[in-house]
Amino acid sequence: MIDIIKSYNQDCCFSCRRISCFHHQPRVYPTQGISTQKSRDLNINMACEMSKTTRVSPVLRHLRKLQQNAKANNAPSDALIQIETCIDCIHARNDYCETISSPPSDVIDNIVTETETHPWQQVRDEGKVLSDVAPIMLSGALEGTFLKMLTGMSNAKRALEIGLLTGCSALSIAEALPADGEVVTCEISEYLASLARKLVDHSPHGKKIKIMTGPGTDCLQQMAKEGQKFDFVFIDADKPGYIRYYKIIMDNDMLTPRGTILVDNALYAGMSYLPQDKLQLSARFTTTNHVMREFNEYVYNDDRVSQVLLPIHDGVMIIRRKEAFEGTA
Repeated sequence: MIDIIKSYNQDCCFSCRRISCFHHQPRVYPTQGISTQKSRDLNINMACEMSKTTRVSPVLRHLRKLQQNAKANNAPSDALIQIETCIDCIHARNDYCETISSPPSDVIDNIVTETETHPWQQVRDEGKVLSDVAPIMLSGALEGTFLKMLTGMSNAKRALEIGLLTGCSALSIAEALPADGEVVTCEISEYLASLARKLVDHSPHGKKIKIMTGPGTDCLQQMAKEGQKFDFVFIDADKPGYIRYYKIIMDNDMLTPRGTILVDNALYAGMSYLPQDKLQLSARFTTTNHVMREFNEYVYNDDRVSQVLLPIHDGVMIIRRKEAFEGTA
């Protein structure tokens, strides 16, 4: 995963030097008053953020490869410009969607910034988090707003999240809940749970968030034994565990009759729908290329539910019980 992140950073740094970029307004990060080490980490994390589109878009990865080959072979300038324009169009669309959507709260914005500027390499070296934890895992402001919108539309009171990271998505959900609502979120890393707790508590909605630490399966099984039920579920954790998490929730009737499950990374950087030779990803990354495809097919074949897969960022699947999905004639 680290090799992949490094390659993404290289792609990103190259893209940031584009001279023909239009509508592309990258976020400005203040560096005054921070240490040299933190400034260095900031630059790395900025690169990670800027590379998120590359991470999830096989089309963009192929365009990058085409661009490299064209430059290496001294392709005509008009061909290079057309490739550059295609890349700019992809970034411009994503930037426009974020710009025109309702802005996140100040605390959500602060969580995004804190996640991007956190000294992750140091934290990884100290063994406090897994080696692949990085800012690119953050759901981000746009998806956070999408989560908040869906939570409000579903009139949820109790929500469940599997995979906390730094609390962006948990707080996005909490902001849409009533004053007596609750988000129960599961996080395997005590370090991340502590960091997220500090960040979400800057919001008056932070009190709605309950953080459980430990493996997601253990947390879910404990809640299942207690008979806990949820109106809204967001799954965004380790991909090999998705089927297991889903089965525990559905088999133990943890989803309320008109509840909704939202699953992140359903397209999994193209690995859900493309053969390995079309992915433009290293073999190390594609060793688990089957897991989300298997999950998607498992849900598709589950007669209890109906689902829709949306191409938002890395793919978002919305799942509901069939009786909640179908109307009456």
